[in-house]
Amino acid sequence: MNWHNMECFSEFEVKKLGFLLLPLLLVSCTNFSAKQPYRTEDGEQLLISANMPNGVLKLWVNETLIVNEPFVNQDKSFAAALDNDFTNVYLTTYQNKKVMARCKRETHAFSSPEHECDVFINGEYAANLFLH
Repeated sequence: MNWHNMECFSEFEVKKLGFLLLPLLLVSCTNFSAKQPYRTEDGEQLLISANMPNGVLKLWVNETLIVNEPFVNQDKSFAAALDNDFTNVYLTTYQNKKVMARCKRETHAFSSPEHECDVFINGEYAANLFLH
């Protein structure tokens, strides 16, 4: 028996394996990001943006990073540990303005999870950012 002439996988099996690994590769290299402009009551123009490299939520107002935290479930209850869907609230400030970001994660059966953040500045709805 000559080992050099033996094939371990058929061409179909190699293509099938590549097809199955491609989504994993794409998800692992994805950097979810979104941007949205917002004008305050006093007319100041802001650019609210977010991305999530390696599961860390980064939220900017203009060029100032205001949130830089791992996007994991803040609810530490047992019931929450069993649920893949959750909502986190982040409170911070930007130039003496109160900023609240309410970010949720929703999972779906055959796709990667969706991440969405609603951003409020001084209590005003400022942006809705989809990170997918």
